Amino acid sequence: MKYLLKITAVTILTALMACTLTVNAQIALDNTSPIIADLDGNGRISRSEAENMMNSPGLKSELFNASVEEQSRFYNALENSIRVKLMKLARAYGTPRWSFAIEMCERSGLSAADAERIALAMKAQPAKSKQKAPAVVTNTDPIIADLDGNGRISRSEAENMMNSPGLKSELFNASVQDQSRFYNALENSIRVKLMKLARAYGTPRWSFAIEQCERNGLSAADAERIALAMKAK
Repeated sequence: MKYLLKITAVTILTALMACTLTVNAQIALDNTSPIIADLDGNGRISRSEAENMMNSPGLKSELFNASVEEQSRFYNALENSIRVKLMKLARAYGTPRWSFAIEMCERSGLSAADAERIALAMKAQPAKSKQKAPAVVTNTDPIIADLDGNGRISRSEAENMMNSPGLKSELFNASVQDQSRFYNALENSIRVKLMKLARAYGTPRWSFAIEQCERNGLSAADAERIALAMKAK
């Protein structure tokens, strides 16, 4: 009987070790997933790789529409001299220096629209801290309008929500936290447009912004609700 128990214990331990090795292998694979534009796969983005990405519509689109985590991996992998320049660009955003920064970007072949997307992405990067980060409790509640449950709101899901009175009402009447989760989950290109809408609110540009919204099927009232929600973030 003791011999049988020993065999059983060894079998269980072997199975547990196999499971652990499988999980660790999967984690290792996840951590080594390719970084956008990292052509040589060395985990760093060189100047030539960064320039190649900005000249490639496909890679640019992949970066600007990637998840926050994937974008963060790209910006963190950039050669330090490039990161410093992009951080300066981000700090200039929304200040009197922005027009000069755009002028310099355009001289280097970077469009104003791309410069703005990059500045916003750099601003969204988490600040580095030497202090131990507190434990994060992941909210597993479904995000409003996230039909496929992947934690992201695509353009088609956003359009579906704005055409659905029920989903629209759910969003506009949701808690601040739930609204924030929705706006944070939006595809990056949509978030950029909504941030521009929010910045136009209360300025002479608002009437033009409303005109553009109505042309795209978004009412003035809904545009105002979205602008206020984005400003509150």
